Amino acid sequence: MLRNLEISNFVFVENLSLEFASGFNIFSGETGSGKSIIVDALAILLGKRATLMKIREGCDQAVISAFFEMPTKSEELKVKQWFKKHSFDENFNEILLRRVLDKAGKSRCWVNGQLCALNQIKELGDLLVEINGQHAHQKLMSQSFQRDTLDEFAELKNDIETLRSLWFEWQKSNDELISMERTQKEMNEKKATLVWKVQELEKLGLESGEWEMLSIDHKKLGQMSDLLSTFSTARIALDSESGVIRTLESTAAELREISEFDPKLNEVCDLLEKGTIEVQEAFIALRKCEKEAEIDEERATDIERRFNDVMNVSHKLRERPDKLFALQEELKKEFSALEKGTDIKSLEMSVDKLKTAFFSQAKHLSQKRIEKAKELSSLVTQWLKKLSMGNFIFDTTVTETATPGPFGIDEIFFSISQYKGDNKQKISQSASGGELSRIMLAITMALSKISRTPTIIFDEIDAGIGGNAADSVGDVLKQLGMEQQIFCITHLPQIAARGGNHFSIRKNSENGAIPVTEIRYLNTQDRVDEIARMLGNEFSTETSVQHATSLLLTHGQNVVT
Repeated sequence: MLRNLEISNFVFVENLSLEFASGFNIFSGETGSGKSIIVDALAILLGKRATLMKIREGCDQAVISAFFEMPTKSEELKVKQWFKKHSFDENFNEILLRRVLDKAGKSRCWVNGQLCALNQIKELGDLLVEINGQHAHQKLMSQSFQRDTLDEFAELKNDIETLRSLWFEWQKSNDELISMERTQKEMNEKKATLVWKVQELEKLGLESGEWEMLSIDHKKLGQMSDLLSTFSTARIALDSESGVIRTLESTAAELREISEFDPKLNEVCDLLEKGTIEVQEAFIALRKCEKEAEIDEERATDIERRFNDVMNVSHKLRERPDKLFALQEELKKEFSALEKGTDIKSLEMSVDKLKTAFFSQAKHLSQKRIEKAKELSSLVTQWLKKLSMGNFIFDTTVTETATPGPFGIDEIFFSISQYKGDNKQKISQSASGGELSRIMLAITMALSKISRTPTIIFDEIDAGIGGNAADSVGDVLKQLGMEQQIFCITHLPQIAARGGNHFSIRKNSENGAIPVTEIRYLNTQDRVDEIARMLGNEFSTETSVQHATSLLLTHGQNVVT
């Protein structure tokens, strides 16, 4: 429950400190006086994004702080769960929130003196205050709001958390399955390529070291004519009539004949004869090499064919010929690794299991929604009767959607009919602005016993209504104020007269200076004057005062007459 609110340098507020009590609190003021200042300040304090325009002109920063106390143990428990979740000190009896906006565009928040992130304070704010702004009824058109309203009424929070968990687990596993199937397809394509490569290599049947010998033979084959020609030239040079061997033999013989005249020639002859023998040995070795180099036509054909086979496979596989033998073993190992594959069957079973669990939980949730939808429809309809909408019948419809999601398989929408047997129409198609506000209030009342926010703010919920409807709204708000702290910004005297506490909002401007918004608590006499003002100029001042006094007395207020 909000006990104190302090605002400084915010829009047209200089310095403001307000004390609040429980029950039904009223704010009123002339048009343009800034009656929504409380709503704006609290909304920004509780996490709403703020602009530099919210800082009072000529000031460096705006400061908003509020002091809350917990009126019930259940509300205190929810707040303490938040404190525990975000690692804040749980030993507290009160909550002090503070937010500072500066002209540099920076914003800082504190909870009980500890710095706090904006999203965190917003989450805490949702536990402390419910703000129904001037256009709050527009969220009635949102299907997510309609779904959340029914789920809140049916107290399905735990069921929905379970369902959401199943949904996200299912989707995560399904994404993994899709990824695995894609990988499996790629693996199958790769395996097919590997099979083709291995088959090509096995068909080639290359042996270890074969390519090295083959490449030498093929090189020889390419140089065979030059090789044989060189062999022939060398053979003729060594062993022909005029070759080296014959020349050495004849020379040695001739020298030997005349050696008797010069004994020294014997040594020369010995050397020539020895050289002849060595040349003859060289000739024998040359003939052997020549014979080995001679390749028959059939062998030459085999070498050429085998060489071409190896080169063809090399081109197909885009691998060097000298790597083909080792590649075959590598490919076989890679294929064996791919054969093990992925455990896609296990994952398929897991996905099917999660899908079954999700739809089972979703159907269970759907049944609860259908049951509670009737109860919500009946309760809201009863409250509409108390809000001068006696002929209206509120209906909550639950239908199965074609697209499941984290919130289940249901599509939920609110509709309204103006009499029994009338065709139901969506709220957005059949209700006026004033009716929408009252429908919103009826829903709030239907939820009040189940979802209790300590403080609820209504900003001009009376827009578009008057007369008996205004009296009805006032009665309902007063009743709501008996259980929760209610703030209502209103322009209707019928509603204002029912408030337990009344605040007046004024905007003062002197000599063209920047206006200043002031809010003050009204005593008994001040309330009479303010409600008389709200009654307007239709009556004389005296009549308006009498009427105002009568209104206050009628609704149990203490008025000195």
